[in-house]
Amino acid sequence: MPIPGIISVEQIEYMLDRMYATEVITKEIHAGTCWELIRDGEEAVGSCLLARPTAARLRLHKLYIQVERHGQGLGRASLNHVMEIAAALGAQEVSLFVNKKNQKAIRVYERAGFAIAESVINEFGGGFVMDDYRMAASCGR
Repeated sequence: MPIPGIISVEQIEYMLDRMYATEVITKEIHAGTCWELIRDGEEAVGSCLLARPTAARLRLHKLYIQVERHGQGLGRASLNHVMEIAAALGAQEVSLFVNKKNQKAIRVYERAGFAIAESVINEFGGGFVMDDYRMAASCGR
């Protein structure tokens, strides 16, 4: 989930209502997005959401690992899994958006072969904006 301090508690609550409600997730799954639980053995420790790929790009919409599980290689393993899916689908790259203030996540993505492709600011609604980097990695790394 989003981290307080990077974005406000108010923005987190707004995002949770609009992005993580059961009906929203159900609608996304029916539209062809892929929600996957990230597991460590039998324990669910995170999740990721992959958009239906275009011919050239697979978009990683969300990747979350429980904070207490950070640093255990689960994020890196999840990113490797996403890259394998993208390559199997014939995508040329994987792209994602990450908040510019989330230096910890940016470092993880860079170590996994992602690079900043552009800086973007998008209105999110409710008076909130997403001030992100779009990062991308080639599937043929």
